[in-house]
Amino acid sequence: MFLSRRSASGSPSFLRGRVALLLLVVLVAGSPWVQRPYGDFYVEKFYIEDVGNETLRTIAQAAFVPGWEYSSEAYDSVSFLVVDDVGTLLLLVGLAFFAARLLARGAGWIRCLAVGVLASEVEALLRLGMLKAFVSDVEFAPLGTLLKNLTLSALVFGLVAGVLLALLTDGLPGTRATRTVGAATASLRRRKAGGLAMTTPQVHMPVGSAPGDVTRYLCAAAYVDEGFADRVVEDVLADEASAVAPSPDVDLVAVVRHCLTAQEIRHRRDLRLTAAFAGVAVVAPLWLVFSLMFLGITGRPGSQPSLATRGHRQPDRKVLVRTGIAAGVVVLLAFYFAVILSLLPVPGFVSWLLGAYLAGIPAALTSLGAVAFAYVTVVRHELDVDRLLRTTMTRETFARQPRPTVPRRKWIADRLAAIKEARDGNATVYSGYTPFIGFAASSSKWPLTVPLLPADDPAGMRARPAEPRPFTVTELVDHVREQLQAVAAGGALDGTTTSGEETLGSLRIEDRVFASGTTIGDDDRFIRPTTLAPATRLPAEAVEQIMRRPTGTVRHYLAIHVPLWGGDVVPSVFLHFSTVGRTLHLHISNHVLGPVRADYHVVDRLRGPLTPEAKRGLLIDALLRTGRAFAGAPFRAGRHARFETRHNQRMADEIKAMEQDPVYDYGARVSIREMALSPDYHNYFQVVDAERITSLVQRHVFAAIREFLDSHGYDTTDFRAQQQTILNQGVIQQGGTSIIGNQAIGTGATATQNIPQQSGAAAMSAAGGSDK
Repeated sequence: MFLSRRSASGSPSFLRGRVALLLLVVLVAGSPWVQRPYGDFYVEKFYIEDVGNETLRTIAQAAFVPGWEYSSEAYDSVSFLVVDDVGTLLLLVGLAFFAARLLARGAGWIRCLAVGVLASEVEALLRLGMLKAFVSDVEFAPLGTLLKNLTLSALVFGLVAGVLLALLTDGLPGTRATRTVGAATASLRRRKAGGLAMTTPQVHMPVGSAPGDVTRYLCAAAYVDEGFADRVVEDVLADEASAVAPSPDVDLVAVVRHCLTAQEIRHRRDLRLTAAFAGVAVVAPLWLVFSLMFLGITGRPGSQPSLATRGHRQPDRKVLVRTGIAAGVVVLLAFYFAVILSLLPVPGFVSWLLGAYLAGIPAALTSLGAVAFAYVTVVRHELDVDRLLRTTMTRETFARQPRPTVPRRKWIADRLAAIKEARDGNATVYSGYTPFIGFAASSSKWPLTVPLLPADDPAGMRARPAEPRPFTVTELVDHVREQLQAVAAGGALDGTTTSGEETLGSLRIEDRVFASGTTIGDDDRFIRPTTLAPATRLPAEAVEQIMRRPTGTVRHYLAIHVPLWGGDVVPSVFLHFSTVGRTLHLHISNHVLGPVRADYHVVDRLRGPLTPEAKRGLLIDALLRTGRAFAGAPFRAGRHARFETRHNQRMADEIKAMEQDPVYDYGARVSIREMALSPDYHNYFQVVDAERITSLVQRHVFAAIREFLDSHGYDTTDFRAQQQTILNQGVIQQGGTSIIGNQAIGTGATATQNIPQQSGAAAMSAAGGSDK
């Protein structure tokens, strides 16, 4: 219910999973442990008892098509063994190949039957060729008879495989929603216009609007996306030795606490599912495959996509009826299959694997009971999560909720303290090459080099110092900060409000220090004897010292963040100032942190109590998720149970590496905010606003720098030229001469270029001359 439905029959991941399940069934059916007892049964019925029904014999022979062996004792020659095994491999490859080709445009009974028949018949022809080419020491039937037997058996097996594939991918016949002529025509138009992906309706989710929305979305993500919660706990919380990456406008402590709580809730569900899994594994292990097939087949009627393309429509009662009918049919097939297995003369161990003892009834009942118990468990879990989201994660209730409780372990409390320090800190210790972890990749970078030359004022029109007044980087940074704070307070740089220019009310300015995690091992400013993780909050004196001496791997940036759309979009501008001799260096790095995944916004769609229609949708979605949850429960439960042991061993190894490696990496490798980053923007104007705010911040920064240099008596001509290039989104040329003006195109065309006279440092370069 919470994540968008991606299990429609056209979904590539869904089809790959169902085809893989079919291949697994074929591989098991052709294994020696199944083929040997079946071969004994075949010999007894058709040779000893001499059953004369040729049709029944042909159907029975089809079961040998996927057979493979590892021992040559059952064959007259090793060549025969190799041909059989290669033939089975070709069959599996053929099924995967034709499924990928024929089902690319969607599943259907005709396509599925075609996949099974084509793969089987091609394998039969190739097997015939290999028998004639490589097996010469065995006498075969005449070529015509051999070809007939092979192709007939392949046809029967192909039809059975096609039916099984259709049940797995398309459900029972008649369960697919009937398409109207208009809908079919619209679908065809979308396919022609934009390809297959255009036939799937876009997921529509509300967008952030109020401050704190992004924190709320990430807390909700802990419950709707277990992969996100696992990564936060494993890669951020449990990695005690690493620094924590900042996440602007996000309460990291709240997100981590909710991830721990979500893990505990899912662990209780996994323990129940593991008990059901173990029950089937004890009674009849191979019936676990049937349990997964049962869940896949019964979930097909509810996975059919709605014809609505402009919104999400909940399934009606007919879907539940079709699902019930599909479940009833599969239950009858389960008991029929159990009785058939019980008739096979198999030894005790194989009988246990297949559940063939006691007429197969214990295996069937246990498997069906486990499936029902697993489904009820998942439904209860989904209802609990839905209730939690509706009552604690809405915009109206989130701020009033108490923080979730976490396990009382000292290392968790210490790590949460480190995460809180990073949330409120001013230092980023990064791993790897790029220092701006947590702020997304750079969208643009601008290096500026400004010569600090005396200002030219031959007419005496400006009141400037007789000589340029020296300044420090700290003074320049303070001036830029003050001017931006004035803008954030509601006024332009000159104290007036410009019409049409939005004030940066949510603008946040901070001094941020960036340090490489491999270079701080001996730096007392970051390494503390009481904690494993490096410090992420430095005192003001240390920050000012780094600001004055910007060398080595520790650098200061003035960071400007403007959270928009409830913090879902955060443009950031990083400014690094330094002076070398009579030159001012400025490096600008622009970043835009995009919205979190649309699925995490689902909490804004949960309004009011759970309606009957929404409950039907939850029941269907739970059925679709039960198979995956049931299959993975033992592994997730075991991993969760070993979490403390795994964490202790990991930290013991990290401490040893910390002591032995002089370039141990303390840097943050992942960012909670970037884990949840959406690949796409959710609204066009999110991009527009991010670009506008970035340009606006840059303009005010340049105005503040220009004002500062003017007031100190320095020439700003060169700075103005570079500023204009950046604001026009051009390219700064760091050397040489490049004048692009009017252009003449065509025979006999002419163009003239007038270069305005400039003064100061830029005059010579603009004219393209030299005094040498």
